[in-house]
Amino acid sequence: MSDQEGVDPARAPGTPEPTPEPTGAHDRPAGGPLVRAHRALVRILPPPGPQRSLLGSVFAVTVGGGMLLGSSTLYLTRVIGMSAVEVGFGLTAGAALGLAAGPLVGHVADRRGPREVHIITMLCGAAATAGFVFVRSFWALALVSLLTALVGAAGSASRAPLIRAVAGDRTTWFLSYQRAVSNVGVMLGILIATIGIQLDTGPVYVTMILASAVTFLVAGAVLTRLAHVVPLPVQEAHRRWVALTDRPYLAITLINGAMSVHLAIPSFALPLWIVDSTSVPRWAITAVILVNGVLIVGFQVRLSRGVVDPRSAGQRMRWAGGALLLASALIGLTALLPTWTAAFVLLLGVVVYTFGELWHAAASFELAFGLALPHAQGQYAGIFGLGAGAANAVGPALLAALCLDQGLPGWLALGALLLGLGLVTPFVVRWAQHSRLDAATRVPAPAEAEK
Repeated sequence: MSDQEGVDPARAPGTPEPTPEPTGAHDRPAGGPLVRAHRALVRILPPPGPQRSLLGSVFAVTVGGGMLLGSSTLYLTRVIGMSAVEVGFGLTAGAALGLAAGPLVGHVADRRGPREVHIITMLCGAAATAGFVFVRSFWALALVSLLTALVGAAGSASRAPLIRAVAGDRTTWFLSYQRAVSNVGVMLGILIATIGIQLDTGPVYVTMILASAVTFLVAGAVLTRLAHVVPLPVQEAHRRWVALTDRPYLAITLINGAMSVHLAIPSFALPLWIVDSTSVPRWAITAVILVNGVLIVGFQVRLSRGVVDPRSAGQRMRWAGGALLLASALIGLTALLPTWTAAFVLLLGVVVYTFGELWHAAASFELAFGLALPHAQGQYAGIFGLGAGAANAVGPALLAALCLDQGLPGWLALGALLLGLGLVTPFVVRWAQHSRLDAATRVPAPAEAEK
């Protein structure tokens, strides 16, 4: 039986089957803690079907990503003997070049069918990830990094039409759920990689890398449960590369990309800031990362519920900008405070930052899908990914120059920039919506229709 069967069409996508409340002692759930935990998990997960299968593939890949993140760098430096500078430049060069794959693969997925293209991408991901085992030089690392970056960009772009197909008009909810699942997967992968870090031997690191490659094969196998998605017809008035000529969407992509530089705060800027600029104990690094991750898993879906259209997404971008400004000020202030006061303010800043991150994520999900033309969703997703990918590339350097070097004034400048981007977003959203309304009401001339 395919994943399309057995799903009640009367229920909204992703809504679990209703379970009757116990009315008496004889109706109370039976079984031990494991049974009750299983039932609770079933209530949390989407119903059996295409949504659960797609999330399963995402979970498998993110577990592998966490394992690779926790083992590849140490393998290259401690076992192969490459310097940290070589590894850093090799990974950055490959990641920057790999962004170009997104729009092209997304376009192929739109026109050929996203299921098959996404499965092929997963198979390529397995081969590219396993390539880290064979790296012995800077150029080999740059090549493998390029291949893995190509897979990452292609995977996001080819998954987008699948998400639109299985989630329908609940794409923001689904993407928020996917982000929570992804964070759980990454944390689990890093936890598994911790075993390899403690053993610290070449064979263990190689095993971790190959296990990460296998997760792509698992993801591909899960995706075979999905039905073929028929490409949507293309209107004659639309160009082949319509996303590249959609100026309002490109403006939204630039704004979202610029705002995404804040994503390097918890992973890059905060650890260095805590160690070099505050009197907060070093164990606080682990604490703030855990707080950030737990809040994302617990609140991403909840905070996305009010984001139902591009207009509400634009409002959430404003909220995100305000929260990120306040968080930046609190983090920068910790350099001037005594130890335990600084620790409290730091924790408060991380909580405020995470809510800003959650609002930004929910808004970006809706903007990426809500302003895209349905027949070219993969192409639009590839373009949108260019902005986020560029932010990942330049974010650490920008935060180092602005925040780590300049201290509190730099943090305030960063917060002001993020607030400004959030405030301008609703105006660009209105521009995009008006341009789509004008295009929908415009009747093409007969000569144009014949082309």
